[in-house]
Amino acid sequence: MTLAPLVDPSVRGVEGKPSIVTDRCVAPDCPDVARERHHLWPRSFLQGQPNEWVTVQGQVIPNVVGLCYRHHLQVTGSKGHLAHIRWNEGLKILEWWQNEGGREDRWVCRGPLKSQGILPATPVPPRSREAEVCEGCGRPKVKARPQLPPGEKRKVKVWSLVAPDDSEDGTEILDVYIENLGEQMGFHDLSARLYRYHVLVPVLEWVNQNQAEFFADWNEAQDG
Repeated sequence: MTLAPLVDPSVRGVEGKPSIVTDRCVAPDCPDVARERHHLWPRSFLQGQPNEWVTVQGQVIPNVVGLCYRHHLQVTGSKGHLAHIRWNEGLKILEWWQNEGGREDRWVCRGPLKSQGILPATPVPPRSREAEVCEGCGRPKVKARPQLPPGEKRKVKVWSLVAPDDSEDGTEILDVYIENLGEQMGFHDLSARLYRYHVLVPVLEWVNQNQAEFFADWNEAQDG
């Protein structure tokens, strides 16, 4: 079980969509890719409150950071707590503490977590999105999705995937990526049956057409 960065009843969960974590592990001096999302204050501490964002000493911060496999294992304590992310009440930052020699009284601060200033400072309410407003009626302008050929309604079938649902809500993370891309592509009708399809197809098509660039970035990330 994860040790909470600060045990204080004033720490409360804040409603908001999952934040986008950095692509590198936030542990000090770690060059590895962030492969797992880690909740700083676990669900057992928040007890039913929203767990993607928290307010600490009047400051709202993301409750999720990206860690590599090794450092995630150290903080979750499956082999004993070898590391602990702590909230510095004076500086109001998150710090990485390392357990020296497996003794409870031998904790050493290795420095602040990386990229804290890069993370967004304000949560985005779930399912909220910005839209242009009509000057005449004051209602949001809705950009049209690609028009289907006239005729009968298109036949559809389901293509599904499996996503984690433990400390990481995989479906919510996918929805965030889809919505962010869809809004920039001009799709605002979130209830449309083919919304995800219309977003994913051009994205995957671009990746296939630019495989050299994509895999160069991918291999660089894998090599650390």
